[in-house]
Amino acid sequence: MSEKDIKNSWVEHINSSNIFDDFTNDTSLINEVERLKEKEKKDVYYYMSLFWAILQNIFVLLLIFAFIGYTYLYIQKNPNISNKAILDPFCFIINKSWIEIPDWTIYCSSITFTKNFYDYKMEQLRNEQSIKIFENITRLYEEWNLLKTKEISFLINKKNEKVNVLKVLEEFDKLKNDFTWIDRRKIQCEDIAINSNDSSLTASCTSYSQWYERWIIGFSGVKNAEQTSGTSISIANSFLNYIDKNSKNFIIEDRQKIFNNTIISWEKNGYTNKTEFELKLKINF
Repeated sequence: MSEKDIKNSWVEHINSSNIFDDFTNDTSLINEVERLKEKEKKDVYYYMSLFWAILQNIFVLLLIFAFIGYTYLYIQKNPNISNKAILDPFCFIINKSWIEIPDWTIYCSSITFTKNFYDYKMEQLRNEQSIKIFENITRLYEEWNLLKTKEISFLINKKNEKVNVLKVLEEFDKLKNDFTWIDRRKIQCEDIAINSNDSSLTASCTSYSQWYERWIIGFSGVKNAEQTSGTSISIANSFLNYIDKNSKNFIIEDRQKIFNNTIISWEKNGYTNKTEFELKLKINF
């Protein structure tokens, strides 16, 4: 076979066969081709278009937020927006729940309208209070000057000098009960009189004992400091000494020096002796 015949036979072979037949039968080659095609698609232009799409979405969102913010500020700053039913679904955003709506409104209003309303109410309240204060200034001035007159000052001083009877009786009762902390019936006082002129308290008292008593407060005036025994006379003297040593509110005047012991019987509390004595105290508060 000549060279020319071989060449013609090769050309006929090429024309009669498909060069992609091998690819169609090879799965790995097909996958590789698909991978190359996909990679070719994801070039720089693909990423630029993706980035541009993201920017567009962000811009749209910002535009929406800007519109909402502008609308919110417009509503809040507008003093003419008041009592609008359309704002009620958003009132929890526009007005806080703790802000009370204006008196004559039913629906929601802007913050500026609400603020102006309460500013006006506050100004009205200030004016009303100022009027009342100015009305009372003259009256207070006249009364103050009246209190400064000699006649009124004299009456006030006399009133202030009066003795507080309830406080005096309370302090005296507290002192007596503190002395007779074991048996409060041992000292009984009656005909108590309080003189406001010389600030004194007088009373007729009686001390009781059961034969020869123990645990009487001694000369020191301190409870349980020493053991002292005696009759109703000892108890009466001990009470006077206790007042002298322990009381800051009372001072003994005209202290009684002579005491008598009286025997008693059929006494319901079991006492056998009693001593009557007069008490006069200077009130020191």
